[in-house]
Amino acid sequence: MPANPDLPPTPRTTQSPAVPPTEATRRALPWLRLLPVAVWSGIAALEAASVRGLEPNLVEEGLVLHIAQRLVHGEHLYRDVVFFTGPLPFELLAGLFRIFGPEIAVGRNFMVGVQAAATGLAFVFARRAGAGAFAHAAAAVVAASPLLLFPLLSLFYYTPLALHLSSVAAFAALLGITSPAWAVVAGAVCGAVALCKQTLGVMLAAALLGVLVTLSAHGTRARRFLAFAGGGAAVTAFTLLVFAARGDLTVLVRWLVAVPLALESQYNSPIINFWPPGEIAPELLGNKALYLPNHWFQLYGILTRVTPWMVLTTQVLYALPFIALAATLLLRLLRPLPAAVWMNAAVLLALTSNLFPRADWGHLVYALPPACVQLCLLAGRIGATRATRPRGATLAASVFVSVLLASSVGFAVWLNRASAGPSYGPRVPLRPVSAAYRSQSLPNVIQYLRQRVQPGEPIFVARAEPLLYFATDTVNPTPYPGILTAFQKEQEAAILAALPRTRFVVMSEVDQPLWTYYSDELPRVQAELERYYHVAPFFPLGQDAWILVLERAGDRGPTAIDLIEQPARAWIRDEPGHERDEPEPAPRLPARHNRRALGMRLGQWGGGLDWQIEVPPGARLQVDTGFIGMVSTADMHMHPVQSRIVISLRGEDGFETLAQHAIRWERNEAPHWQPLEVDLSDHARERVTLRIALEPDEPVRTADLAWLGSPRIALAPELRTAEPDAPRAPSQ
Repeated sequence: MPANPDLPPTPRTTQSPAVPPTEATRRALPWLRLLPVAVWSGIAALEAASVRGLEPNLVEEGLVLHIAQRLVHGEHLYRDVVFFTGPLPFELLAGLFRIFGPEIAVGRNFMVGVQAAATGLAFVFARRAGAGAFAHAAAAVVAASPLLLFPLLSLFYYTPLALHLSSVAAFAALLGITSPAWAVVAGAVCGAVALCKQTLGVMLAAALLGVLVTLSAHGTRARRFLAFAGGGAAVTAFTLLVFAARGDLTVLVRWLVAVPLALESQYNSPIINFWPPGEIAPELLGNKALYLPNHWFQLYGILTRVTPWMVLTTQVLYALPFIALAATLLLRLLRPLPAAVWMNAAVLLALTSNLFPRADWGHLVYALPPACVQLCLLAGRIGATRATRPRGATLAASVFVSVLLASSVGFAVWLNRASAGPSYGPRVPLRPVSAAYRSQSLPNVIQYLRQRVQPGEPIFVARAEPLLYFATDTVNPTPYPGILTAFQKEQEAAILAALPRTRFVVMSEVDQPLWTYYSDELPRVQAELERYYHVAPFFPLGQDAWILVLERAGDRGPTAIDLIEQPARAWIRDEPGHERDEPEPAPRLPARHNRRALGMRLGQWGGGLDWQIEVPPGARLQVDTGFIGMVSTADMHMHPVQSRIVISLRGEDGFETLAQHAIRWERNEAPHWQPLEVDLSDHARERVTLRIALEPDEPVRTADLAWLGSPRIALAPELRTAEPDAPRAPSQ
């Protein structure tokens, strides 16, 4: 009968038979076996605790905090506040808030405990796989993950919870090979994973069930299948019953099934190229921050040039899950593998599938720990023989563990030394590490709002920084914690209904994400912000002000003609008095300081844009000028200094100048728009050529572009109709 691969090999010996253990020894043996589990759990708790007070996270952590606080206040998930992942993380954190209070430390302390338990479980799991000394290496990998993959594995967020629950499900499935009760538990925990992240739970359930049924005895496979499926079905039925009792079953199904299917194409991103080594594919280079390790940007900043060795390291890390899976299949061709190895391979396969369709560093960090654990399990099997375990394997495992522990200590010291003092207000007493978070941009927003709002007052965070609701103790007047572009109409309706009672809007200046622009995602909201809001007075602006506060002000009037969307003739001057058409369009520029930028190409003596329009009654031209710098994709553009913007209309004798505005800057002046308004009411109902031109005081030699801020023909506020502005077609 072949040896059971789940059992460690029995060493051969020529010594005399061992003396039978005494009763006291037999009693102490189970506790001695638990000692390394306790030690590794303690090490993991210390490592996780070392970063517990670092680096607030605006998006992932802020999302769960924001939604959990709303649930504590009595709102219903998927009815009053919506998102497209499972309810478990939000409801769990809301429950913890009800017990311990709505503090950011509650979720982080919980994750310290989860990390400790996951590390101890990893050690037990590896021992059952016969990994020998490499069981310590597997535990060291899990313990070090929050430090080496900082900060995503340190947060209370749905993917870290799903990762650790996946390990629990794999261990239960391992026991389920011989116990139907544990098979039920495995299915139930897979259901819990799906309640964190649906696709991950489904993939994990399929992979674990396949391994469980394959490794079970022939006569028990059907029972194991039914037990596993029954556990998952029980969790599903319980969830449906709870939401049905609340009257929220329809919205639950919509947001967990229909919405993710509609959003799938919105989250596609290419996986990093594996060839050529040391180079990033051109289509990834503009968004390298999504692909490279967090520590690289914490060390050198997001604008640093990426070196070939860092790209090569990144490529190896992206390949690691695939290497671990391939190595498992290759080793199986040489020898049988224990069930525990296959169970961890199922977890790794599920986490690797999470890289599709969204392949970025934020998803890779959750596949790396099971990939490294899998390689440790395989190394343990390679180092084993029937007779004994070579000293070389023990030495290799010891070196690996020592390097991980030393690296963890080094990273813990570095991260804590690099961190700045808490500056995000009393509700977020965390020490930022990354350069963007250490800057005063976010603290300025939080301080400005906390000084001016009442607790519970509505504000609107326009893009993807929901932590600000928690930090300022304000509420979101809409059901949407972030942008969902596939549901533009209903989201715009909710936001537009909320804005009239919202004094402050927080707008990120990062308007060039991987996919779309805010003005494309929610054009009617963008138009409303331009019409009723301006940059808050006295709000500090500067080169690092990547996020700012908009305050509701007077009505600038409805838009009659949006000149950004209106076709225009572009021309340039290569010499004074000589114009020629410019066929090459200006590059797309982002919105800055609540104005969309319209680019104009320049010759040595300037350039401009001509529009053929019919002037409506009561019309006024509104345009902002003079913003100093602009970035398109990866190119930086500087507006010409010592120049002027000239507004003119074509008459019988040529162009008649209506207004002009000088562009001048002080060296240390913060970038800002300068508004310009021209009354066109004398030309009502006339068909005219409107010209906006840049005329430099001297030939332009270094600048290739000038730009205008949201040029439009507006009506007087008293002429506003009852209907809202018509939606604009997105620019191409």
